[in-house]
Order: sequence, then C-alpha cells, then structure tokens
Amino acid sequence: MTATPFPSGWQSVCERGDIEAFCVGPAQSESDSPLSTVLLLQEIFGVNEAMRHTATKLSEKGYRVVCADLFAHIERRVDLGYGEADRQRGFELLKAHNAETALEHCHVVGEWARHLPGSNGKLAVVGFCIGGLIALKYAARHYCDAVISFYGVRVHEHLRELRSIACPVQYHVGELDTHILPDHVKAVQDTVDGMPNATVYTYEGAQHGFFNSRREDVFNREAFVSADHRMLELLKARLQ
Repeated sequence: MTATPFPSGWQSVCERGDIEAFCVGPAQSESDSPLSTVLLLQEIFGVNEAMRHTATKLSEKGYRVVCADLFAHIERRVDLGYGEADRQRGFELLKAHNAETALEHCHVVGEWARHLPGSNGKLAVVGFCIGGLIALKYAARHYCDAVISFYGVRVHEHLRELRSIACPVQYHVGELDTHILPDHVKAVQDTVDGMPNATVYTYEGAQHGFFNSRREDVFNREAFVSADHRMLELLKARLQ
C-alpha cells in the first residue's frame, strides 16, 4: 500500500478560492497507514514563521497539519513579527475580524483536510490566543476528536459553549498571563470542574505566549516542555 501525498504549502480548500490553509505533513515514506489531522489556529500574528514551525514540529510526530487563516476575510496570509508595529497591526486585525466568519472558515478547512485521501478521518484542533478561543468554539459546534487551547482569550465569556464540548479538552494558561486574568482562569476552572473530559493546566512563572519559542520575551522552556508533552499525549491517545 502506498501512502497518499499530502498537499504542501498554501492550498485553496474550496471552489470559491477564498479559503486557504497552510499545509504540512509527514514525508510520504514515513507511513503507509491513513493519518490523522491537526487543525492549527493562529495567534494575532497570522500564520507566521512561528505557526509554520509549530506545524512542522507536529508533522514530524506523524500528523497532517493544516493552519487555517483566521484573518483571510480581512487580509490573506498575514505574516507578522513581534515588534511594536507588527503587534499594533495584529490588534487592528483582531478588532476588524469576525469570529463567526473565521470559525466557519475553520470548519471548511477541517472538513476538507480530514476527508482528503490518506486521512483516517480523525481531527484534533489546537489553537493559540485568539485561535485558542476559536478552537474551543469549534469543538462545541463541530466534530473533532480532541481540542487543545493554549491561552485562549475571552474563554470566560463563552462558558456555556465550553460546557457543551464532548471531546477531550485541554486548556493551558500561564499564571502571569496579563491577557487572561486570575478571575478569568477561575471561571474556566469552575466550569470544567466535574467535566471528566476537560482539564485546565496552569504554569507558574509563565506569561501569555509562553509556548512560542520565537518570542524570546515570553518563551518559557519549562512550561513549554510540560505543555508540549501533555498535548502530544492527548493527540496520541485520541488520533492514533
């Protein structure tokens, strides 16, 4: 049996051509078996080098990875750095973006990817910052086998949807996160208390963006290693 090649780079995922995803997958020779898909959802900086790096690292674990372009309905293929001008541009895009439109586009991307030849139909959603919130909303409304939210913002405003998620949930947040206040974290913790499928992980000394190794100002290696291990354990349990 020959493995089916997976699209690489930016791909149009619908006939209209207005929804794209950045794709990366294992080399064809690595497996003859159908593979699972990870839908990766960005921070405010777009599908930038850091997101593409994360996608590549996940693909090295044997997953097909598709990065949805959350800002595509405003500006396609946003690719920002972490200087002040880029940060301000990211916040401008966040104010202009429509979360419901972005979620609809994510669903199109997820369904496209998990039904491609060579897929086993399994899908996990992993999101960061704004993508961390949209990942949880995706799991509340659509099919997926697991959802992992890294410092998803404003989750405390969507607790009803959080409670409705049926698949396994991980929520990772740093104790020094200034975008997700302690009261916000407590609201999420209180909501998932008693939900056997959901776990909130907090990280001492970690700030917003602690998982992003390209952000030297906030990257926390100890928190990263722990969170990465927990994420990979859940993906292995649910996707293989």
